[in-house]
Amino acid sequence: MSEKSLYYNQFVLGPRFIEELAFWKRIKINSSMHLNVYPDLNTCQAVYENKSITLLGFILDPDNPQASDSDIIHGLLHNLSNCDTFFEFTYDFGGRWILIVDDAKEIRLFHDATGLRQVFCTEIHFTKDLWCASQPGIIAQLLSLKMDRDAVGFINSYEFRVNKEFRFPCESSPYKEIKHLLPNHYLNLKTGLCKRYWPNKPSQNLSLEECLEKSSNILKALMKSASNRFDLAIGLTAGLDSRLVLAASKEIRNELSYISVKQIDKPDNYPDITIPSTLLSKLGLKHDIVKSSLIINDEFINIFKKNVTLPHYIYAPDAHAILASYCQSKVIVTGSVSEIARWSFRSALPRSHWKKVTACDLSRVQYMGKNQFAIKHFENWLLGLGGIYNFDVLDLFEWEQGHGTWLAMCQLEFDIAWKDIFTPFNCRSLLITMLSVKEKYRMPPKYELHKKLILKLWPELLRVSINPHDDTNTFRSSIKPFMRYLLKRL
Repeated sequence: MSEKSLYYNQFVLGPRFIEELAFWKRIKINSSMHLNVYPDLNTCQAVYENKSITLLGFILDPDNPQASDSDIIHGLLHNLSNCDTFFEFTYDFGGRWILIVDDAKEIRLFHDATGLRQVFCTEIHFTKDLWCASQPGIIAQLLSLKMDRDAVGFINSYEFRVNKEFRFPCESSPYKEIKHLLPNHYLNLKTGLCKRYWPNKPSQNLSLEECLEKSSNILKALMKSASNRFDLAIGLTAGLDSRLVLAASKEIRNELSYISVKQIDKPDNYPDITIPSTLLSKLGLKHDIVKSSLIINDEFINIFKKNVTLPHYIYAPDAHAILASYCQSKVIVTGSVSEIARWSFRSALPRSHWKKVTACDLSRVQYMGKNQFAIKHFENWLLGLGGIYNFDVLDLFEWEQGHGTWLAMCQLEFDIAWKDIFTPFNCRSLLITMLSVKEKYRMPPKYELHKKLILKLWPELLRVSINPHDDTNTFRSSIKPFMRYLLKRL
């Protein structure tokens, strides 16, 4: 790998083009906003008179799987009257994207349903000019920013260091001048202010049958749409979410690849390897196993370390092995985001059924304990919720914290290994639909909604066990680490 691989698929938006990134694509939004985009990151721009829409990443239309990015963006431009009414036109779309929308009065930036094409931006009362980027480190380097003292205290805390899959709370970053744009929020590029735009109305209550019909159709269509664009590989484990992705792919199964990653700390007979192998063998489909190794070349690890601030080093062996196997030729399909419809945080906080959720509760469920840096940011998140109608506060927390912060950064770190990453559940209409059924269908240990979706889409997939190592007591095993952590902190 060369230094040109640094910041793969990332972007920087600011008041000027960046000379140090001279080989990146350059797109002028207006006289004061200039986009610097890694050459391999897809972009598309539609302009009509004094209005424009600029896309970073890829966007998919389940109602028209043949539609290209250009088709979709030009269709959106046709519907653009003003920014306030524009968001709902994007609810049906999947993909991993950022849109910069100029309605001739305001310019707003927002991203896909769970913010997986992530955005960090500066606080203009600190930096004067507004800067945005895929991750905070690139802005900090450009502006010579130093880490915030309180953030450093959090980084050095027991709560942060004990969690190998550490994450920052909500919109925080290691720099006081930089914040994370959370899902369901937009950034006003003229004022530099972030504002929540969703939920904006109550969700409709659906029967299980209605939910199954609508969800299955969206999932199948999104998989078809993505397969029309990319060479896809489905990442399979023994788990429920990847099984559901496979079920949605039945009609295109012979056009896809199937992979599992054997991590360095797992034996060859680990269920996340053996279960997919057994299942795919029964289906007559080829199973590729990528084996991680601690032997990593220096060029790769140097790029991996520089790609983001505070990289997760536990991801490096997997990312290196994947890159060596596929050389960024494939788009990986993951089952992530489905967890939002699983009611997982309610299970971890049973008292929340009758007691108001507090910032301390949120900090505990994220394994951050009594850390004041975390609690302060979770308090700010709760204060900023406003009216959430009939949506559950813990479902939104899973959506915006569990996925909009940790998963988004995780995917950015794995961008080094893949052409791109596609998450079929990352679609607002799909998530709203899955959250619209009675809670009993989303609860552990049965997860009836997910299993009935598999039954509807490809029933034969249920003939092989899902997570058999958890069958003895799925609910207990899911909360055991959390309870152990709480006991240690008492």
